Amino acid sequence: VVVSLILAHTVSSADTDTRVTLRKPKCREDERSALLEFKRAFFRKSLCVSDDELMALKLESWRAAEGEAGDCCAWDGVECDEETGRVVGLDLENSCLHGPIGSNASLFRLVRLQRLNLAANDFKLSRIPSAIGNLQELTSLVLFDSSFRGQIPREVLNLTNLSFLDLSYNALELKTPGIENLVRSLTKMEGLNLSQVLTSGPLPEALADLSNLTSLVLANCTLQGELPTATFELTRLETLDVSLNKNLSVRVPEFHWSSPLKSLSLSWTRCSGQLPGSLGNLSSLIELKIASCGLSGVIPSSVGELAQLYTLDLSENQLRGEIPPSLGKLVGLTYLDLSSNQLSGEIPSALMSLAEVTLFDLSYNRLTGQIPSQISGLTGVLKLDLSYNRLEGPLPRTIFDLKNLNKLTLDTLEWIDLSFNGISGQVPQWLLNVSTENLAHLNLSKNSLTGFPSYPVEFKWANLQTLDLRYNGMEGPLPIPPRDILFYLASNNKLTGEIPPMMCQLSSIQILDLAKNELSGVLPSCLSNLSDTLLTLSLHGNGFNGRIPPLQKEACELKMIDLSDNQLQGPLPRGLGKCVELEFLNLGNNRIVGTFPSGLGSLPNLKVLILHSNRFHGAITEPQRNHHHFPKLHIIDLSMNNFSGGLPSKYFDSWNAMKFEETEEVVYYADRMVQYAWFTSSYGDYDYSFMILNKGIEMEYNKILEYLTVIDLSGNGFVGEIPSSIGSLKELHLLNLSNNAITGSIPSSLADLTKLEALDLSSNELTGKIPPALTQLTSLSFFNASRNRLAGPIPREKQFNTFENSSYGGNLGLCGPPLTKKCGNLEAPPPPPSDDDVLVKEDSRTSWIEELDWKIVLMGFASGSVVGAVVGLNYTTGIQHWFVDKYCRGKQRRPSHRRRVA
Repeated sequence: VVVSLILAHTVSSADTDTRVTLRKPKCREDERSALLEFKRAFFRKSLCVSDDELMALKLESWRAAEGEAGDCCAWDGVECDEETGRVVGLDLENSCLHGPIGSNASLFRLVRLQRLNLAANDFKLSRIPSAIGNLQELTSLVLFDSSFRGQIPREVLNLTNLSFLDLSYNALELKTPGIENLVRSLTKMEGLNLSQVLTSGPLPEALADLSNLTSLVLANCTLQGELPTATFELTRLETLDVSLNKNLSVRVPEFHWSSPLKSLSLSWTRCSGQLPGSLGNLSSLIELKIASCGLSGVIPSSVGELAQLYTLDLSENQLRGEIPPSLGKLVGLTYLDLSSNQLSGEIPSALMSLAEVTLFDLSYNRLTGQIPSQISGLTGVLKLDLSYNRLEGPLPRTIFDLKNLNKLTLDTLEWIDLSFNGISGQVPQWLLNVSTENLAHLNLSKNSLTGFPSYPVEFKWANLQTLDLRYNGMEGPLPIPPRDILFYLASNNKLTGEIPPMMCQLSSIQILDLAKNELSGVLPSCLSNLSDTLLTLSLHGNGFNGRIPPLQKEACELKMIDLSDNQLQGPLPRGLGKCVELEFLNLGNNRIVGTFPSGLGSLPNLKVLILHSNRFHGAITEPQRNHHHFPKLHIIDLSMNNFSGGLPSKYFDSWNAMKFEETEEVVYYADRMVQYAWFTSSYGDYDYSFMILNKGIEMEYNKILEYLTVIDLSGNGFVGEIPSSIGSLKELHLLNLSNNAITGSIPSSLADLTKLEALDLSSNELTGKIPPALTQLTSLSFFNASRNRLAGPIPREKQFNTFENSSYGGNLGLCGPPLTKKCGNLEAPPPPPSDDDVLVKEDSRTSWIEELDWKIVLMGFASGSVVGAVVGLNYTTGIQHWFVDKYCRGKQRRPSHRRRVA
């Protein structure tokens, strides 16, 4: 019995001891108080924008209550030591913390903290408090994306126990102290992320001494010098990312050792040499990103041995040779981008077995042959881009094999870009029959497609946003896209017939480009119903006739209209005055009648007005007082009409955009006009383009500078003198008053047009001398005063030393170089014009403006330059080079592009 009692007492005592041991200590009152004070100072529930409600509201559990609810060790985001109850960890990532933080914050009284995460909050661009140095037991400090700025404090170097440090995506600097000081002080580092922290100086060789390092991320840090090669030899390193450091030199070494490296990102640095064949030894690699790095040579076949790889991006280098078929062994690959290299040969059929790949981009290479018929093996692809190659032949039926669609799950396909290849024949019927619900963008432009197998064409893709058929040889009637289409581009084909009324049902259309086809008939009146969504309308270069339909809706969102080069008749349409966003209007080369449309002067954003080669007539009357008259106008072209009377001097007074220099950053027209378009996103750039035609040789350029200013009133019946007020248009670059009946002398006020670069006064009745003051126009590159009644010596200073005989011919009273006639008796008046002179003038009325033509053109859709104004200059070499060099950006056939898959 005694033994039994002793045993019972022993068991009972053991149970009591166990319960005592399992009971966790509560947090200390001073630390509980510090946490509540921190919550009151920074937690702003009303400002929460977190997608994760549970994470954002974790501070809701912090309450000054009795019992367990008031135990800070039980609060969300708080970790306590199980023995002492001291707070050792705070995870407050994305917790709606707002406001500047200083060293007096109660947080820094938690001196036993080992892990601190304040990431994804908003500390209002305050500096990291120097009191961070008080937390000397910290092993992990995470402050990414928390709106800190300025120099990282020296006190961080005192945190010698740190093994993980993430200060990325703030506005921080690491200069004094610098990155070398940090590396030499924090020798226990296992993970370091300083992305977007501005540094100075080269990376220290001491990086190689961080033997515990598993992750090193220094993306976009303005690093310079060379990446120490020994960095690749760190025996525990799994992640290395030094991308987006354009001044950092990197040499990819040979890999003759077993490395745990899983992610290697060197994109947008200065790589030298070739990819080593030993790259295949990195057997743990899952992510390889070396884009835009200057790599040369070939893609080693050993890359196909990286069995764990799911991301491969070698785009925008100078890689050549054929694509290794061994890449087809990377069965887990989800992202393949080899675009913008010099790869040649055929697309290996082995690549068609990459069933997991979502992005497959081989664009901008020199690939030849046909698209492999096994392409249906890319069952997971979301974006397929084979554009800008030399592919030829028909599209393989297997790209959309209807019998296997459900099995192959191609219903997730969102984007197909096969532009700029040599694909020929008809668009196959099976392609049109595919019910791919998510297909949003189809680009078949710049091929040799001839049309569709049957009409009317029925597109079954309900979510299609972009249909690009431009620059083919498509014949037949105009295909009607789905009703919800946003961008429909079918220009530069051979489409015939009229625009069917069904086009008026495109309720969301923003860009409609049917230019340069063989369409005819009357524009349907219902087309004006699209004005509340339509932003760009380009129908130029067809055979449309009849009247332009009036704009019947109150809303008008149009920014650009080009109906030039048709046979449209009648007056200007009613309702244009509603289009307050209109910036570009080209109705040139039609049969439109009427007087000068002064009512358009109220449009606050109109910058380009082109009405040349129509049947406008009458005098341009003075504008009404106290009204705005074309306040933003930069380009006006009224040439080749029947305007009469004096030059519009009062309008010259009101065209303020031609008087004052733009104070904003220099931009190109479409940079402002097309901010609405989807392709201004990561999918591509949206450029303003123009084309110069010089004696039959076509030259393409993208973007016309927005500050280009032009007045062309040539080929009319204007009389009287050139008003001196024209000299107030100090931003004018091109002035053409040729082929009129203007009299009087050349006003010396033209010398005030200090930016003038082309001046044409030919074929008028001007008398007197060429003002010597014009030699002050040091920017003048083209000058023509021929076929007038000018007399006296020709000025020969500065730019005038460069003009040839043709600039002065037909002025019998002029003398001196470059003419052979020497100046003698300057008192003799010039003889009256002969009948031959009159005939020469009539023949030349069509010369200048037929040599200067403006159009909207949509170029290179979904892969670069898209919308532009086309300038056709079949003119002298001098004015061509002047125009190109000064106002245009040369067209790059390979525009820079970065594209992602959503």
